[in-house]
Amino acid sequence: MNLHKQFLLTLSVFACVIVFAQKDSSSTNQKNYPVRQLTIEPGIGIHTNPGMDVLISNLIQWNPAKRLAIASHTSYNINNVFQRNVNTVKTNYNYSINQKIGIGATFFAKHSANTFLLMAGAKYTAFKETLDNPNFDKATASVSRLSPDYGFMYTYKKGVKKYFFSFRMYVPLYPWPIKESNINAVDGNMNNVSLEIGMGIKIK
Repeated sequence: MNLHKQFLLTLSVFACVIVFAQKDSSSTNQKNYPVRQLTIEPGIGIHTNPGMDVLISNLIQWNPAKRLAIASHTSYNINNVFQRNVNTVKTNYNYSINQKIGIGATFFAKHSANTFLLMAGAKYTAFKETLDNPNFDKATASVSRLSPDYGFMYTYKKGVKKYFFSFRMYVPLYPWPIKESNINAVDGNMNNVSLEIGMGIKIK
């Protein structure tokens, strides 16, 4: 099965889950579940790349039906936080801003909830470096770019009252396989998987 067919199959599975979620609405007795219709979940995290990116993020999730989930995820990433000065090259700044929205399904248990989301959005990346070597003239280089950002997100909530523990993992689908065939390349998906933890607040 080629990648195109795998992607279409994944979209079909998500579509079936969403249709099921719409049918399984508030008619079910929700008193047995800690249903949270609207939550805000700030957190911190890392990317799994060797240079280590530190993330400050926030997830807003809305459950209009018992299983249907709609979410917005925002993050500010400090990229390569432990590689700021290498061989007389100083990193003035290196950051990314990500904004994604998504749709998926939530499965509630007695004291927890698991959500699976298909996310899509954009990422803005900017960095500036300075060559500060006494043997050469000082030189600077800066780059900024806007790129697509889409993939799968899994979130886990633990707690039954207003405040709860929140964990999430995001696996991007871009740039592999569209731009880069090697999934372990510098810009590959495995280097950009994010792991985040935080606290959630029930708004409604």
